[in-house]
Parts: sequence; structure tokens; C-alpha cells
Amino acid sequence: MKQEKLKLSYDSLWKYIIRPPRDNYNENALGHPSFVYRGKIYKRKDYDLISSMGYIMKCSYIEPDISCRIKDEMPLVLYLHGNSSSRVEGIHMIEELLKRDINVFLFDFPGCGLSEGDYISLGYHEKDDVEIVIDFIETIPGVSNIGIWGRSMGAATTLLYAYKDTRVKAICIDSPFSDFKKLAKEIAINNINFPNFLIETILSFIGKKIRKKNGLDINLLKPIDKVKETFKPGLFIHANNDKLIGVQHTLDIYNQYAGPKCIYILEKGGHNTRRPDRIIKNIGKFFSRYLNMDNMDNIILKKNINLEESE
Repeated sequence: MKQEKLKLSYDSLWKYIIRPPRDNYNENALGHPSFVYRGKIYKRKDYDLISSMGYIMKCSYIEPDISCRIKDEMPLVLYLHGNSSSRVEGIHMIEELLKRDINVFLFDFPGCGLSEGDYISLGYHEKDDVEIVIDFIETIPGVSNIGIWGRSMGAATTLLYAYKDTRVKAICIDSPFSDFKKLAKEIAINNINFPNFLIETILSFIGKKIRKKNGLDINLLKPIDKVKETFKPGLFIHANNDKLIGVQHTLDIYNQYAGPKCIYILEKGGHNTRRPDRIIKNIGKFFSRYLNMDNMDNIILKKNINLEESE
């Protein structure tokens, strides 16, 4: 009986990592492809792109109708969703960006939402998919500076990717993990109750299983290793009561982050709860400040960001 229980826990953990519940939404959840917000007409254009592993990724781009554009080139934020989520998550976040004349690009990672694929890799392959998406964004007429807003898996993916791409001018990081092997140990201890002395052995077996399924090496999944090389403005967010990814992950990343930075530790809410309106507003202010600069690469940035200043 004990062996059966251990096997069930083992199976639960590897599936929990790379095959979490899929957000199988109806396309109606994306809203109407044409809508009015604050007196402006917006259009949603949907695209299919091919991922780094050969899967179809379902994507959406939201911009003002040509009759409502304020200028020929406008900034854009790419939203990267969490591991059990989809681009629908981003649909609920975009009003603060649209009202600041920032366009939005959303997509379902492979293995998520309506995109093809059986497994996720928590940033390991997703970082390559982000490059494919940004390469495509560059072909869209009228796009100027690009920012990335990532949450959970999307936040880790942002850190694994953004440090090397000068096209990305600013990043918002909500609830990332610093080192996946560290997180896997925490999940195993806190949620599946493996004996401490077995953790390393079990993670080794699970790591081999995961690598066989989707090529992910959990030992290499360390977003924190990239932050000393990341010099663009970064806004960090984490809920103090997050039971999935502890707040210390973000604190460790933030302390080593090389670029201008700001952090909000939320006293209420957890990993998946909606962020307070004040935080969403400050995310909008952050991207507006750093994406609306025409010559971003030539501007000297201060080390600490203050978003509480009046607009």
C-alpha cells in the first residue's frame, strides 16, 4: 500500500510539472474581434504561428482601428500567461494598456489553451517560442518599442529570454520562480509529502521522466542566472501569501537584478488571484513610461524606479 501511494505521488508530481490542467476555453472568451473602448474602435487579429517544437500556437493582436490610431507607430506589450492558463488571462489585463495607447499581443504557449502540444516546459522551450513571436511582431506595420508582461511560467520565460534581446525595452515580472529544482523540492515537501531524505533521489527520477517526455532538463531551468545580465527596466510583483511559488523566489531575483527596478509585495491574495487595481494601474504607468520613449537605447536610466509619482 505504501509503495502504491508513493507511485501515485511520483506520477502526480511529474504531471503537475509538465502537464497541468489545460485551459480549454471557447474562442468567444476572447471577446468580439471588433470592440469600442473609451470611445475608440479596436480590432483583434488572430494568427497561427509555428512553435520551436513544430506546434501551432494560437495568437491574437489587439490594436486601434486605423481611424483611431494616434500615430503611425505605437508601442506593444507581449503578455505571457501562466502554466494552467491561456491568452484569455491577458484579455482581462489589457484595458490599462489600451487606454495608454499601447497595443497588445497575446498567445497560448504550446500545451496550453487552444495551441497544439501535450506538455509545457516552464520556460525551457517557451523562451524560444517568445523569440518566434517577437520576430513575427516585427513584421507587423506600426509597432515601435516592445515590452513583455509575464506571470508565473510567463514571468520565468520572460527572464530566460529578455536579457538577450535588445528589442525588448521593459519587462513586468509577476510571481516568477528563481530556480526550478528549488521550486520542485518545495512542491514535493509542502504538497506531496515526500520524506526529505528521498527528495533528491525522487527528483532525479522525475527529471529523467520529464526529459524523456519533452526534452526539459530541470537542472538548467534557473531564471535567476540571467538577471545579472538584464539591464532593462524591470517591475516585480509577488503575493506574500503565494502558496505555490514562495515570495522569496522573487526577492532573490530582485536583489540580483542588474537593471532599473521596482517591486511590489502584496499582502493579500495568492498565486492566481487578480492583482489590485492600483497594481494594474502602476503596470500601465511602467510600460507607458518606458515604451513611449522614442530613443530608449540612448536614455540614461536611474537604478530605482518610482511609480508612485503623479502622472
